[in-house]
Amino acid sequence: MLHPFRSLLFLLCLACALPAWAAGALPLLKLGAADLAEPVSIERSLVLEDPSGQLTASEVLQRIREQGHEVQGTARIGYTRSAWWLAVQLQTPPAERLQLIIGQTFLDDLEIWLFDGDTPLAPLYSGATRPFAERGEPYPQFLLNLPRLGQGPHSLLLRVQSHSAINLPLQVVGAAQGQQLIAHSWLQSGLLIGALLALALFYLVKYSTLREAQLAYFSLTSLCVALYNASLYNLAGLLWPQWPLLPKLLINLPTAGMMIFSSLFIASALGLRLGRLRWLRDALFAATLLVSLGGVFVDHPQAYQILNLLTLATGLYQLLLMILGVYQRRPYAPGYLLCWSAALVLMLLVPLSRAGLIPLPGGFYALYAYLPAMSMLLFGALLDKQLERVRRVLLSSQEQAIDNLEQYQALFRHSGEGIFRCHRDGRLSEANPSLARLLGSETLPDDLSKLSLQSLVGETQWRWLLLQLDVQTGAVSCECQLYDLEQRPRWVYLSLHLRPHQEFIEGIVVDLSERRALEERLQQLAAHDALTGLLNRRELERLLSETLNGTAKRRFSHLLLLGLDRFKQVNDLFGHSAGDQLLKQLASQLLHQLARHAELARVGGDEFAILLREVDDEAALSQAEQLRRAVEQFVFTWQGRPFRLHASIGMLALSSGVSDWETALNWASSASQLAKHQGRNRVQQFNPADGALLEHQRQLQWITRLREATERGHFELFFQPVQALQSTTSGLHYEVLLRYRDPQSGEWISPAQFLDAAARYDFLGAIDRWVIQHLCAWLAANPRHLAQLAQVNVNLSASSLLDCNFHRLLQDELQRYGLPPGKLCIEVTEMVALGELGVSAQWIETLRSKGLKVALDDFGSGFASYAYLRHLPLDILKIDGSFISGIEHDPINQAMVGSMRQIAGQLGLLTVAEFVETQASLDCLRRLGIDYAQGYFVGRPQPLRQLADDARRHGTQEA
Repeated sequence: MLHPFRSLLFLLCLACALPAWAAGALPLLKLGAADLAEPVSIERSLVLEDPSGQLTASEVLQRIREQGHEVQGTARIGYTRSAWWLAVQLQTPPAERLQLIIGQTFLDDLEIWLFDGDTPLAPLYSGATRPFAERGEPYPQFLLNLPRLGQGPHSLLLRVQSHSAINLPLQVVGAAQGQQLIAHSWLQSGLLIGALLALALFYLVKYSTLREAQLAYFSLTSLCVALYNASLYNLAGLLWPQWPLLPKLLINLPTAGMMIFSSLFIASALGLRLGRLRWLRDALFAATLLVSLGGVFVDHPQAYQILNLLTLATGLYQLLLMILGVYQRRPYAPGYLLCWSAALVLMLLVPLSRAGLIPLPGGFYALYAYLPAMSMLLFGALLDKQLERVRRVLLSSQEQAIDNLEQYQALFRHSGEGIFRCHRDGRLSEANPSLARLLGSETLPDDLSKLSLQSLVGETQWRWLLLQLDVQTGAVSCECQLYDLEQRPRWVYLSLHLRPHQEFIEGIVVDLSERRALEERLQQLAAHDALTGLLNRRELERLLSETLNGTAKRRFSHLLLLGLDRFKQVNDLFGHSAGDQLLKQLASQLLHQLARHAELARVGGDEFAILLREVDDEAALSQAEQLRRAVEQFVFTWQGRPFRLHASIGMLALSSGVSDWETALNWASSASQLAKHQGRNRVQQFNPADGALLEHQRQLQWITRLREATERGHFELFFQPVQALQSTTSGLHYEVLLRYRDPQSGEWISPAQFLDAAARYDFLGAIDRWVIQHLCAWLAANPRHLAQLAQVNVNLSASSLLDCNFHRLLQDELQRYGLPPGKLCIEVTEMVALGELGVSAQWIETLRSKGLKVALDDFGSGFASYAYLRHLPLDILKIDGSFISGIEHDPINQAMVGSMRQIAGQLGLLTVAEFVETQASLDCLRRLGIDYAQGYFVGRPQPLRQLADDARRHGTQEA
């Protein structure tokens, strides 16, 4: 009964003990003699961290079974300050000589312990900090001879401590095969480093010939890769063991050089525009140099980690450069990205693996030395292809340069301009035939150095040109006088050019003699009257402006404006040829009467202006009187018939407050006109204190205000009603009037204050157009008012009545808004209608043919007679207000108005009386048979907007 129970209890204890025993066992690597013919990787091991670094091998052997953790493949620990132990059991044939390969170059301290059971065998010591001869076999990494082992298994402990990243790819190989590995490794390293050095030397020679920056960068990059591979294979330790610092130099400085020169090569070969990336590059380079140089002389534990991060950052920067090259569509950018991809893989993956962030695939370390070399060879091939393209471009450029040189030589020989090369002192060294012809000779002297440009243009001019060459960075041009070989001056355009670091000055000389003569001729024509040869109005205005602005070299004190009286009679009687001849003879006569410093100009058809220089008013009046007498005494004879003239002269002192030439001419013209009005053949001095000046200024101001009024809407339409006297007609009947609203004060101003200015400066037409356009638009915008409208009267000026463009505008506006023409009555004054009777009748008939009505305004105010009415196709006759005012007390006016009414009736015209101001006047006009009345008694002018549809509807609602 107890026997089965004891058996079950024994099995349970055994089951509990087996896992503990299995956990404490080291991974076992069993190797036969045949296995040791090739290196065998240790794929399973236990690792244990020793933070204090004080554990002994025996202590580790006990702890690692319990505390260690198993690693599959290569143990990748990364950067650490702790010591690390790796343990594995070896089962090999007895007495077999073994070698342990540690495939990592940069491990500072290594200890290898072998245990036979718990008994330690003699330990082995190695590491990068030891002299090369003490590290074991002469192998690029570490190859250690293990003692002969007996019947196993034996425990192998490996202790490692290093500032660099710890990666432990371990292999075991037979001793005989290990010697072959050593020979193969050194042969391979020699070929690789030799190829890289040859590549560096080859492109260094190319750089010495072509001087292309990318060749120098590529050569230096190849050299750094070669030196880096030499450090990987520990050549310095093998060849120069007496220099312990050399291996550290050969790993730190080439590493920095590879990163810096490869980055510079990529940017230079692709021709990238770095922009702000330049700051990133400079910071990266500075940090790399600082860490690399500091790591040589200061053994800091963080130096390798920082350099590892900088390697990763440089890889990312170079990848960014490649992407930028593709984005900027640089030639060969995709090829460079493909060729450098292997190196980029190393620069990105190895730092991450060293930091313990990612594992590297098996066999990757075998390519560690070859991938950069492969990239360099591919780079070299691509660079050769790029340089071949550059060579072809250079050959093409050379051919183009030769062709350009031949063209330049042909241009130099056959150019119409003088081309030369000279020294700074002006001595000629080379010149073309055109320069010889320019100097008045077919050929130049054989010894050109005897001919100096300084003597040709003058010493002062040459010194100024040299100064400008220095100031204006090597180029100057000007127009100057050049003296030929016979010392004859001629105007030339001289252009000099001094190239940097050149002692010769190159120049071009262009002959400007013909152009200068033409310019002088044009200046003469531009400043003088073509008929008389006197100064013209433009030149007079210039002289006046300079005098009034204070910039004149010759200051004038008085302006005389001489207008000929009855000159039109000469043209009418004898023709314009006679008039021209008279003006030429009179101009010559006037010139003889003037002082030497005075200027005579013709400013109009029969007007002359004289500028007197620095005389007082009395002397100026005397000079004007002398000119008047000269004209009076001048007798012009044409075809045997004599003719005499007189002159009206206006005199203006230029110191009398005049500010500009326009005002000066206007004031002098006003004085001349006043002389004509006062009887002609006299001199009139302008006085700025009289009313003429004030009136002139007022009219000038009004012209500016009127222009603004048409542009900014300062005008407004008013209406004045017209009342029927003989019948009760339905519909509205009024006359449209114009008012100006002062934008400053808001005051309404009647046309009487600005019509004279508008008429004098031809602005009435613009006002008429404004009135017609705004009236038609307003009528179209108020259809109910338009339906009630019987007739609206609009005044027109003479310029509008006789202007075909205005008639076209009137018709267009009526058609545009669809207005009935019969409701519009055009009023023209008696002076307008009868001044040009034939033309006026034609245009009035044109208006009536379009359906418009025409009224003759202000009848009786001018020189009209009843006979003229028969020749004008009118509809309405408006009697001037001078006959209406107080008519109920004036029998004569009643008789005249009655006669006008009878004549109008005979002609079929309606009559309108203006200026009706009382009920008595209205009753009298009704008795006389007048048809309509208009005046303040009938209705005062009011804004037209009061008749708008909206305004009338609001008024009705309020009522």
